[in-house]
Amino acid sequence: MKIDIWIGMIISAILSFAIAAFFGEPLNWYLLVLLIVTGLYINTIIIILKLKDDRT
Repeated sequence: MKIDIWIGMIISAILSFAIAAFFGEPLNWYLLVLLIVTGLYINTIIIILKLKDDRT
């Protein structure tokens, strides 16, 4: 997996924390982990779909 994908997931998770803090929402450390894991899961699905598309 490329490093830019990891950087994008981490930046988007930090940005979502900043937006939540701006609006006064409660922040928990496990939400950051959940955001990164969700991004990794979605990226894995995209990679699988691209592989199936390349074979046809």
